Amino acid sequence: MKRFNSVAASAWVRLGVSTGGLALAALGAGLKPAFAQTVLPPLNVPITFQTSAPGRCANVGDWYTTNGDARATAGGIQQNLATELCLPTDPPGNQTTNPVANRLHRYVIAVTQEDLATAGGAITVTIEDAGTGGPLDEVDGIVFPFTAGPAAPVYDPTRFRLLGPNGAVIDSQTLTPQTNPADIGRTVQFAPITQPGTYIITSETGEYALAGYTGPFNLTLNNDDNGFRIVVSGVQDLLLGQFQGTFQNNAVIPAQTFTFYFLVGPGTSDLLLRNFDLDSSNAAVNPGGENNTITYSSPTTTGIAGTVSGNAVWNGASGTLNTGGDVQPVVGLANAGRWSIQLNGYGSNFTNQSLLEVNTGTQPNPGQQLPIAISPPTRAGNFIITPPSDRTTQIGQTVCHPFSVTNLFFTTDIINLSTTGTDPNYTVEFRDADGTTVLTDTDGDGAVDTGILAALGGTRNLNLCVTPRPGAPPIDNTTIVGISFMDQRIRQQAVSEGIPGAVATPRPQTVLKITRIGEGGGTGAANLLLVKRITNITRGGTVLPGVNFGEVINDPAAANDDDPGWAQIPLAGIITLPITNPVQSGDEVTYTVYFLSNGTTPALDVSICDLIPGGTTFIPNSLQLQNGNASPVSVGNFFTPLAPLPNNNSCPIQTNPNGAAIVNLGTVSNAAGSNFGFIRFRVRVN
Repeated sequence: MKRFNSVAASAWVRLGVSTGGLALAALGAGLKPAFAQTVLPPLNVPITFQTSAPGRCANVGDWYTTNGDARATAGGIQQNLATELCLPTDPPGNQTTNPVANRLHRYVIAVTQEDLATAGGAITVTIEDAGTGGPLDEVDGIVFPFTAGPAAPVYDPTRFRLLGPNGAVIDSQTLTPQTNPADIGRTVQFAPITQPGTYIITSETGEYALAGYTGPFNLTLNNDDNGFRIVVSGVQDLLLGQFQGTFQNNAVIPAQTFTFYFLVGPGTSDLLLRNFDLDSSNAAVNPGGENNTITYSSPTTTGIAGTVSGNAVWNGASGTLNTGGDVQPVVGLANAGRWSIQLNGYGSNFTNQSLLEVNTGTQPNPGQQLPIAISPPTRAGNFIITPPSDRTTQIGQTVCHPFSVTNLFFTTDIINLSTTGTDPNYTVEFRDADGTTVLTDTDGDGAVDTGILAALGGTRNLNLCVTPRPGAPPIDNTTIVGISFMDQRIRQQAVSEGIPGAVATPRPQTVLKITRIGEGGGTGAANLLLVKRITNITRGGTVLPGVNFGEVINDPAAANDDDPGWAQIPLAGIITLPITNPVQSGDEVTYTVYFLSNGTTPALDVSICDLIPGGTTFIPNSLQLQNGNASPVSVGNFFTPLAPLPNNNSCPIQTNPNGAAIVNLGTVSNAAGSNFGFIRFRVRVN
């Protein structure tokens, strides 16, 4: 019997028939998994990424002051008027009048299906020290010498947003100007991420960016740099990076070398590598003035000389406030992978901030920027293959299973394709969307592939065409296996360089295609829906107060809970626990996975796998199954962490890191009254 993984979330299913558009409701329990936190920036690096307000011209956040209009009147502080003057239609501090100039600071988080499964279905992003004036801020509570009227706090409001893969705002939180000591260093937490994709965190500081340009400027608001840290729990090696971020070396140490990293996808022909205001000499350390250099490295070449920017300009011969950079060719697939920018002799300087920016192409373009990381990435790639399908044919006749491969990653990618599980008396072949053109090997690794897929949603529609030969058994279960070219390349680089924690094995995505021999042909019409909820939390034997676990909640982000058949078994339970009422060590959490067979034929040979969330422990003998309106009964298919899982199971991670509950349902009727049920289990928070 073959299994397949569903498209999303934390419960996984194997069926013996087609599931149509199977998608699972996502779950966020507010639980903090036991894995090490992923932190940006690392705590042991003396160089600090920062952010401040969109108040200057260079299409980035203001690199010196929050208020670009605070000129000579600001408490006697004289500023350089020449570098403050923006376009006539782009007043300082106003982002709305020139939408082309995107000066938001943007941070990238790449979340894969495996990341979500490892974290128990939901990943939570926290901004530490989000409030201005905290220990990570350059200002750090220092009161600047200028005032306007009565003395007032000097900290600007700061807004953080979490944007989804489609650019829509998932969560937005604004910290008001500091009037209460509790606001300093405050930490905020976003709504949980429950779907794979590339997510963006934006940060902007300044009352004019948030409320619109009205003027005159309130000069008492001048939070120079709202430094903070991004923390992601539940995944050890999650990819994080930054677009157009300011940084500076705050350590009182001699000039030293710092290395930054970025990923270049296949098909890229040129890069524009830019640095801004890199005159980082500290007179006490480098009395001769600016003496740093910059070099670039590709997968095939190291030590490529770059140009260094001067004061308040970009690098390159034409470097100005808004233009400049080094054009670097990318020659062939051999140079797709991890690149680096190395700052040599970057001195200590508490007042000078610099910028780095990487563009694909030869011109600066906000839509073609690549994220930059402080640590070398050890993995890459993010894609999905959908859907599973069931087709019927006859001996000697070919039937094609359509499927799509979508690249969710922030670079281009190639997905290599192979199959497993095919019966020897069946022939399988990958073909294009027309069902006639056979796929080829475009990257030269011996496997057919999708060709280059565009970043952030590039999709190719394909077919797996299957032909049963004489002597073939009645059913064939062929699994399509996809492997990311970028993931394989980055892992190979990391392993060859001996980077700690690097793993050479790529992370495949799979989808099952079932072919049957029968009279005529057609499409399987079985379908199974799954919805997961938290249906109880107890603390010391008492239900957690303040939460209605009996409420029936419709998840606006999912369609699986909309079917009218759920009226037979109301979907009681919450989707996520409010961050104001978090779980504690020792709490017991009850999870319920509801199922509904709503196709035109029964769902055959059904098996459901649910991974135990990280940071929790399965409570023995708590696994139950209810079919229809019958009473729940105990079932015993729980596999302890790291225990070998049975062959052809439906779990997405075969290493079984936290334990797995696997329940075999057999045939699930599609007849109302008997086409529904649930599995349920409890865990204890570590």
